[in-house]
Amino acid sequence: MIDIFPNITDNFALNFLNTRLMRNGKVIELIQSVENLKEWSESPIEKSSSYNTQLSIFSTYIEGIDTLDPVITFRNYLHELLVSFINREVTENEIKELIEEETLANPFSLIFVDKKVIYVPTKNGLEGIKALVFLSLSELIESKELNKISRCANDSCPLLFINKNGRRKWCSMKICGNRSKVERFENKKNK
Repeated sequence: MIDIFPNITDNFALNFLNTRLMRNGKVIELIQSVENLKEWSESPIEKSSSYNTQLSIFSTYIEGIDTLDPVITFRNYLHELLVSFINREVTENEIKELIEEETLANPFSLIFVDKKVIYVPTKNGLEGIKALVFLSLSELIESKELNKISRCANDSCPLLFINKNGRRKWCSMKICGNRSKVERFENKKNK
């Protein structure tokens, strides 16, 4: 397992969208190949069996991917959509309608693992990936966490996160929060 992916939330769709970082003023694409996408799908989160189940299902749908471009195009589209939602340019109902349309086009089957129901896309490749991501987004709507999605206070940071208490400013203290603190300290020191 490679530890380059931020995985700052326990939501599968958001972590999929958060596969880019800002470093030295440039956006760094963390998924530059199908192999990188596989590596991301092998980055589980401790204490989140539901998330890890989604990851393992996702990894089987990567096998149907020949080229990465459609996956990245989908990810970027969905990221822009959620940023538009955060900026109140898109409504929750519009996102619900999109999820409904997409899941009609890419339906699910279900399997039982132990006594738990697991939804599995019926189509392979990109369609299966889309279905899994939209299923995860629907969980945000159901849990009312869609309205808690925020952008990092660092305007150039592309990461999205769930702001559960409404006070969180940074995507992560490790990624942007500490940088901000160091900058403030350096500015005070140089005055």
